[in-house]
Amino acid sequence: MQQPGRFPLFATRRSRQRGQAYAEYLVVTAALIGILLMETGDTVAPFTALVTGLKSLFGAYSFTLSLP
Repeated sequence: MQQPGRFPLFATRRSRQRGQAYAEYLVVTAALIGILLMETGDTVAPFTALVTGLKSLFGAYSFTLSLP
């Protein structure tokens, strides 16, 4: 039987893991930003390619919406 005032075992485990998801999201986001801003040699930078692709996608999408 549990003593009054004590937390169950699973509650203490959860409190130790607090903030772990934040650290994981921070690492993944920093890696993605680093990859997007990386300048490559003679090829198009990934950020520029992403922006160009999104502009092309939006142009095709708006054209499709304007059709009767």
